[in-house]
Amino acid sequence: MASNFGLAGGIPERRVRPIWDAIDSRQFKNALKHCTPLLSKYPNSPYALALKALVLERMGKAEEVFSVCLNAKELLYTNDSVLIDDLTLSTLQFVFQRSDHCYGYGKSCYEYACAK
Repeated sequence: MASNFGLAGGIPERRVRPIWDAIDSRQFKNALKHCTPLLSKYPNSPYALALKALVLERMGKAEEVFSVCLNAKELLYTNDSVLIDDLTLSTLQFVFQRSDHCYGYGKSCYEYACAK
């Protein structure tokens, strides 16, 4: 899964691994704490936003999830220098799918990635 650019969009695995470990062990507050420095280091990373949205979704904060996902989607669409990788798309798709009112957004992200 890792490429020359890192795990997803240029983020090294050592930055992302603690978030996934906290999610796997159901320590969502801890995972959210790990997302904050990741987003400060990589503010234009859709993958960092997708991880934060995933954590917020697991915590049951639906309103925040929707706004964070829309920010990630906008970054994918507007920033041509952002790498669109499968891990980012699948994380966004999972979060959009779990949110009842925004299932079509995940599909549009995949369509945009295919067109690009």
